[in-house]
Amino acid sequence: MSELIPYAVHYLLDGVRQHFFKLAVKFSEVDAIHSTSAHAFPQHEFQLAAHSSLETARIEARQLGITQIRWNEAV
Repeated sequence: MSELIPYAVHYLLDGVRQHFFKLAVKFSEVDAIHSTSAHAFPQHEFQLAAHSSLETARIEARQLGITQIRWNEAV
C-alpha cells in the first residue's frame, strides 16, 4: 500500500507569495504546476490540462501569472 506524503508548495501569483499543502504518493514538477494552477484559480477554467507536457505547463503557468513554483516534503 502506498503512503501519502505531505508536500508544502510555494509560488508567486502576480508577484504575491502563496503556499498550500498537498498530500500525494509522489510529486513531480508537472504535478506541482498543475496543483498550483488549481490552488490559484479554484473556481475558474484557468486550471492546466492534466496531460500537459512540462514545457507547456510552465508556459501556461507564466501566462496565468504563476511563477517560482517550488515544493518540499512538509515535516
